[in-house]
Amino acid sequence: MQKIRLYRSVRLRALFLLLTVLLAGIIFYMSSETATESGERSNSIVATVIRVFCPEFDSLSSAAQTELLASGDHILRKCTHFATYALLGGLVCLSSLGFFASPAAHLCRSLFLSALYAASDEIHQSFVPGRGPALTDVLLDSAGALCGILFILLAAALLLKKQTKKS
Repeated sequence: MQKIRLYRSVRLRALFLLLTVLLAGIIFYMSSETATESGERSNSIVATVIRVFCPEFDSLSSAAQTELLASGDHILRKCTHFATYALLGGLVCLSSLGFFASPAAHLCRSLFLSALYAASDEIHQSFVPGRGPALTDVLLDSAGALCGILFILLAAALLLKKQTKKS
């Protein structure tokens, strides 16, 4: 299989690595919040979104509001996990593409590092009051990372194909 490298710039490599570390730090910070802090933030976001799309929310019964908020909170948290790790996987892949390797090696390296970080994040959460590790979150995070990685690899393949046509 042909080896590829998307760019040679050491500055780009440093930028992608810096962005990766920055995002990992943000993930770590958010995972350090207690369940109460995290819940309050996501509940306020969900309540705002629900009120935009469901103006009659305030006229619903308390039980219906609670059920709607709980469903929205669950969806928001899972979508956020997926999207954040799609971004992380994409950044790890962009960092990897500064070196010569086969597309499969870029994919495996990026996915392994992203999944390893997802697992370490869940272990970290086991030490935070009110939070705990969840294997399903590691799987969801890894699926998000895989999507981000595949997106970057597809974009890189299209870019490299376009560059070889010009040559």
